[in-house]
Amino acid sequence: MELKEVETYLKRISQDNIEFDPHFYKKIAERPINESIVRSYLSNINKLEKIEFGKEDSNRFKLWFKMSSNYSLVVIIEILIPKGLKVISAWNTNRKWQNKTISTIMRASS
Repeated sequence: MELKEVETYLKRISQDNIEFDPHFYKKIAERPINESIVRSYLSNINKLEKIEFGKEDSNRFKLWFKMSSNYSLVVIIEILIPKGLKVISAWNTNRKWQNKTISTIMRASS
């Protein structure tokens, strides 16, 4: 599946076709997010900033959603055609930290 197809798929997915992996529930005990937050962002594609491929030869993708000017929500999904979508994991990340890391890497490679 191509990245553009993922965005189209997300626009059409029904909440009934979204399931959550046991790994997701295990990890959210350590993180300030929950199932309803992830469902909300999956249904609001306007906040989707970036899509990346996951593991090779799989239908896994990393989705980046803008939460605020300071935070992004990262969601790892697996698209299970024709069943629906499975959320493998999710976490929030500080955008300032990301920007500093990227600029540090760019300076180091110059």
